[in-house]
Amino acid sequence: MKHRLFLVALVSLISLIVSPQLMASSESEVAQPEQAKTAQVALPSALTYLNNMKQAYNNLNYTLLYLNTAQNKIEPKQLVHGVIDGKRISYFTYLNGAMRESLQFDGKISFYQQGTKPYSLISHQDQSVFADIANFDFKSGNRSYEYIILGKDRIAGKKAIAIRMISKDKYRYSYIVWLDLGSYLPLRLDIINKSNIILEQTMVVSMNISHTVSPWIKQLSTQSTPDILTLPQTTTSNIAQWNVDWLPTGFKVIKDDQHKLMMHDTDPVSYLMLNDGIVSVSVYISSNKSLLADQQNIIQRGGTLIYTKQVNNAEVNIIGQIPLVTAEKIAASIKPVH
Repeated sequence: MKHRLFLVALVSLISLIVSPQLMASSESEVAQPEQAKTAQVALPSALTYLNNMKQAYNNLNYTLLYLNTAQNKIEPKQLVHGVIDGKRISYFTYLNGAMRESLQFDGKISFYQQGTKPYSLISHQDQSVFADIANFDFKSGNRSYEYIILGKDRIAGKKAIAIRMISKDKYRYSYIVWLDLGSYLPLRLDIINKSNIILEQTMVVSMNISHTVSPWIKQLSTQSTPDILTLPQTTTSNIAQWNVDWLPTGFKVIKDDQHKLMMHDTDPVSYLMLNDGIVSVSVYISSNKSLLADQQNIIQRGGTLIYTKQVNNAEVNIIGQIPLVTAEKIAASIKPVH
């Protein structure tokens, strides 16, 4: 009897010693899958999402119905995009009012408007709705913008993720872009000033993606297009007679010439086009002194600013999606070429 009690006590003691080790081992086995699971659900970065948008926008076949809103004016529009033999084709139209549409394909863009003669222009620059933001070099653009994931939402019935592009200075606007989580196509774009006021918004209300190009737009690619419009020629002195001594970080002069304005029988004006990869800014400089004298004129529609001022005995007109402070500083830096 004593021997049996001794064995029971010994077994109980061994159980007390071994049990904590087994429990620790069991807890470790449970914890390991949790750690592995945490590692597997690491979310893509904002930069990865933006680069995915760039690929989707240029390579997928899709139709977008969207609303463009600026200063309480809403315009419904449509974009049909496809890729034919490696070449992108885009058809764009306004859905309200007089017929206005365009077709861009193979280095040419054709314009059709009710009541006017259609024409074509040579252009390799994408003119479609989200083109400026979708074709931006986001990696090098981090000198000017900070990219932050804001969260998820629903746009046009699609699960979307919002990414904010915050300007690192006061000389450009910030943006919020919503991407479809299924295709990475852009669904909404807000242009925001430094006070977080939405100046302009483009929002998709219907999206259709197909594996093949729409037969209708494929047929458009084979049809003849209007004659190419001859633009005013630059003068023999190709370069503009004025310099811009200051530009915001990331902006550069991509065009610089002198030409006559269409529909105006005037002396040639100096023309500079500035660009930061998203925004294009046109600067026109005329030596003809206007009635403005030393006054300035400011017109703002949505994110687009039209700024006119007399500088160094010349009239300067600046047009682009930039804050007023940027236009003022650009205008103040314009000086004649000596």
